[in-house]
Amino acid sequence: MKRAVIFLFFLIGKLSAQEDIEKNFIFSGYLEAYYSYDFNRPEDNLRPDFLYNFNRHNEFSINLALLKATYQSDMIRGNLALMAGTYAQYNLANEPKWAQYLNEASLGIKLHEKLWFDVGVMPSYIGFESWYGRDCINLTRSLLAENSPYFFTGGKFTFNPNPKWEIQLWLTNGWQNIVREEGNKSLGIGSAIKFMPSENFTINYSNYFGNENPDPIRLNRFFNNFYSIYEKGQWTAIAGADFGIQQTLSDGIDSWVGLIASLKRGLGDNFSVAGRAEYYADPNAIILNNGIKVSGFSANLDYNIKKMALLRVEARKFISPDEIFSLPDAGFSQGNFALTGSLAVWF
Repeated sequence: MKRAVIFLFFLIGKLSAQEDIEKNFIFSGYLEAYYSYDFNRPEDNLRPDFLYNFNRHNEFSINLALLKATYQSDMIRGNLALMAGTYAQYNLANEPKWAQYLNEASLGIKLHEKLWFDVGVMPSYIGFESWYGRDCINLTRSLLAENSPYFFTGGKFTFNPNPKWEIQLWLTNGWQNIVREEGNKSLGIGSAIKFMPSENFTINYSNYFGNENPDPIRLNRFFNNFYSIYEKGQWTAIAGADFGIQQTLSDGIDSWVGLIASLKRGLGDNFSVAGRAEYYADPNAIILNNGIKVSGFSANLDYNIKKMALLRVEARKFISPDEIFSLPDAGFSQGNFALTGSLAVWF
């Protein structure tokens, strides 16, 4: 009888521990479908090649379909997310096939009350935009976001000395790589400092340094990003800037720059409007496939559906001093205009 009682308490303890572990798991999903019409009517059905989201013309597409499992306890945390869609197709086109479905895969451990260490594939510490459209005030991603990393693979330290400050230090497989590029044995380093002087104001600076060329030739890249976010009542205002430099094969230095300003206004509980003005100049094609200077303007109207779905429509215009946008008759234009609609749902 005594042995039976001991076994019963042991079994109850095991079941309780399992229940406690299960309570630390969160399962979520996200799906965003879209339709975009580019009035330049590209013959290959692809919008300008500096866009990696919502970039299919005149067809209904899935930008991102994602399933995620998150584990969080006092000392350990982890994330595993698998994805599909045109975001994955074009952002991870240079990765091995198995890696193109991997959105997140990370494990973290608490080293101190205010210090975490995480390793794996993780969201980028650069910029204010996300692959989740619901978290961005504009439907499409900015030129700054599209042409800087959405994710990094490596390890990071996150230090929160108090609620107003967050400091991150990173060691990565390079500039947005899951698998390090063949022939490049270098790792990248980066840091981010976020200051939140009040609950509605955020200031952030982040940087990246790494070699972007196969050994033995080094072409070092140094990149800087700054943004600030201010939220007050129904208003949200964002300003951001990118500036990067990189060595050239002729021992010179090339640079690129990006600027953005976005403004959002809530219209009651369900509707909101937002506008964006941006500028991006990469004349020597360090980041882009071709050297360009381009200005962009967009406006979007959003409708929130019971806090679990988001319906949006956006008009977006690009203007360049050069004729860089293709036309269906083999000509080129200085401008590009598109209308995009999207529907995002999540749980």
